[in-house]
Amino acid sequence: MNSGTPLDEWLFLVGDWLGRSSEDQFDEEGVVESTAVFSIVLGQGFLMCNNEARCKNRVIHRSISILFFDKIAKLFRRKSFFSYGFVNNETEYTRSATEVRFEIMFEPLPRQFEGTRWRSYIRKLSETEIAEGLEVAKGEEEFKLYGETRLKKVV
Repeated sequence: MNSGTPLDEWLFLVGDWLGRSSEDQFDEEGVVESTAVFSIVLGQGFLMCNNEARCKNRVIHRSISILFFDKIAKLFRRKSFFSYGFVNNETEYTRSATEVRFEIMFEPLPRQFEGTRWRSYIRKLSETEIAEGLEVAKGEEEFKLYGETRLKKVV
């Protein structure tokens, strides 16, 4: 399938992925393990991901994300719906051939995130390995890594 947009470069994601973070990231004690299943939905212009993250056999969250290329704005957008009860509205602020970085706006804004800015990214390391991460900044501080998960494609 070909959408005729930069989304085509990310269609290698279609399939099942398993991932791990390093120790003590995402405000968790221990390694966060993730499963992700990417599929093409609603025609060829949308890439959906079903995700589950666990730490010490405890579900941290489940999410569904929809990645698409906004042809009018000429930017990637991603909507991520979390079991926590909020939505990340993500808009590309920079991209290269192997990475897309997003600014995140929450809906509704969780009280604990007031005054905090968030960014996310997805980076292609190879056809069978990616990195997904979150960065955080309080007020006007510089962004710092909140956590990164490395995922490998199940082949």
